[in-house]
Amino acid sequence: MQTKQCENLVARDKKVIAPCQHLSYFPLAVEKAQGAVITDADGNEFIDFLSSASSLNLGSCHPVITAAIEKQMRLFTQYTQAYTYNRLSIEYAERLVSVYPGGIPAKVCFGNCGSDANDAAVKFARAFTGRHKILSFLNGYHGNTYGSSSLTTCTPKMRDKMGPFLPEIYSFPFFGIDVDDATCERECLAEMERAFASYLPIDDVAAVIIEPMQGDGGLLPAHPIFMKKLFDLCKKNGILFISEEVQQAFFRTGTWFSIEHYGIVPDGIVLGKSIGGSLTLGAFMAKAEIMDCLPAPAHLFTLGGNSIACAAGIAAFDYYKSDEFKKILSDNTALLCLLAENLRQQNPDMVGFIRNLGMSMGIGITKTGENGKMLPDLDGTFKILYRCYELGLIMISVAGNVLRIQPPLVIEKEQLQKAFAIIGQAMDEYRAGKISDDVLSNRAGW
Repeated sequence: MQTKQCENLVARDKKVIAPCQHLSYFPLAVEKAQGAVITDADGNEFIDFLSSASSLNLGSCHPVITAAIEKQMRLFTQYTQAYTYNRLSIEYAERLVSVYPGGIPAKVCFGNCGSDANDAAVKFARAFTGRHKILSFLNGYHGNTYGSSSLTTCTPKMRDKMGPFLPEIYSFPFFGIDVDDATCERECLAEMERAFASYLPIDDVAAVIIEPMQGDGGLLPAHPIFMKKLFDLCKKNGILFISEEVQQAFFRTGTWFSIEHYGIVPDGIVLGKSIGGSLTLGAFMAKAEIMDCLPAPAHLFTLGGNSIACAAGIAAFDYYKSDEFKKILSDNTALLCLLAENLRQQNPDMVGFIRNLGMSMGIGITKTGENGKMLPDLDGTFKILYRCYELGLIMISVAGNVLRIQPPLVIEKEQLQKAFAIIGQAMDEYRAGKISDDVLSNRAGW
């Protein structure tokens, strides 16, 4: 595989762009993309299992979205909502609130991305309740503004040298489906309850902000027992329950929002990534009485809710509701699960676990330790994903040893099958010792 042009661009990047902007796994410089296929600057083609960090749920340059963007660009690109009104932002907000869980009245506050949507959740929660403390969960990722970084606990790299951060943020253990029912029932709120009894007055807690499925924390769905007990605690004590859906919304897990898997009607929902139909957009959506508690300009941005992103979002939203999309999603989800299970059966020494909601999947790469216990294989994980890159598949890892599997929801059947064949080949080559340690020098990701 030729990579000269990509490597030249990487070298130029290093001279002018801050290194904090890249979590690099390989020298990939995107030249064009269509559907689930990425073409780099050297003309190499790759199947996309990253979906631009789950911001391209319908893949690259989906014709419905492209047409909507082109139409709006001929009218006007953007005009700030701070001082004017915008038909497209109104129409998109109407659509979004129409699918709010439980069918309750809700309103939308648009921003630029998921990070500032998390900031909005903190602002509205504190203003509405008159309380100041916010609870988040270990290994969670919420974004890179100061507020969202204060909620984030999946890596020290997002805090080192930059403190102090937002005060009154408290993080507690997250209990996922990797914990058995009895342990979850017994322990999931124990540390939180100890805090309430000793140093953290529960009447001062404004909100809980939680990812129903942790993304960068390892593609780990929350345990249903944990979610129910946490929700009940919130309702009993006047604490807002806010579902952080930046990575998992818009059918990434098979439903509009991942919280729907738990039968919970949240007080608020944090949105980003695919909300813009491929363009930059964020939003905090919550019960109407919560959204009415702040006056302007408490949370507004010059380009928040801009017309082009709302046009793209509307086009994507309407396509999500189509029978065509529902059939594709159902078929692809079933095929993804089948291919993943086949991969596990063929590689029981290497695939430690598979966990997913819909087409958001994590595959754990493990090795056998000296005592026969399966251990995370960090080097092996990177070697496998790097070899996949060389063979034509873009995929990253999270939480050390978890392959992040998030292809476009509308990926073609043949592309899914070819991608898993590539993963299988990479595993075979790793097992045979054919992947050099030299590739580890490229590792600069999570």
